[in-house]
Amino acid sequence: MKQKKGLISLLAVLLVLAVVYVALRSYNASREEAEQAKAEAETIQVVDIENPAEITYSSSDGSSVSLVKKDDVWRLKDDDQTDLVQDTIEKIADTVSNVKAERQIKDPDSLESYGLTDPAYTITVTGEDGTVKTIYIGDGADADYYMTDEEKTNIYTVSSDLPNVLEFNTDNLKETENSSDSE
Repeated sequence: MKQKKGLISLLAVLLVLAVVYVALRSYNASREEAEQAKAEAETIQVVDIENPAEITYSSSDGSSVSLVKKDDVWRLKDDDQTDLVQDTIEKIADTVSNVKAERQIKDPDSLESYGLTDPAYTITVTGEDGTVKTIYIGDGADADYYMTDEEKTNIYTVSSDLPNVLEFNTDNLKETENSSDSE
């Protein structure tokens, strides 16, 4: 009889533990979903061009590059004969055609305060559908940079990934014998 009571007690404890385990798993899953939904709601999409067909980039040092995509191949706009490293340009295109701000500055000061009257970078992306979006990147803000769009009414901070992907020169984009051998 004592063994039967002990076994029943043990089964009851096991059942309670199983219920607690299932409840905690359910709670954690719903909490993760809520956090993900909150993060998505806080995302500030500044540029969202699905199929970029042209990218024009200029920097405050006077350098500029215009790239166009024809027949799924990126080329320099003013030189359609030179082969370019497509992977590098695809990375640039993916980055500049899908720009998400880290945050929007509330009650911003003048554009000059953020380095946006004479921006470090000006990027214009044109989609296959004709959609055009221009963004301007100004001064650094800790690990981020200040940014505005063509309307110049909102100021955002954007990850340093955006300006970092633009640190290249045209010669680095050109395909060489060595770069074609590595593919």
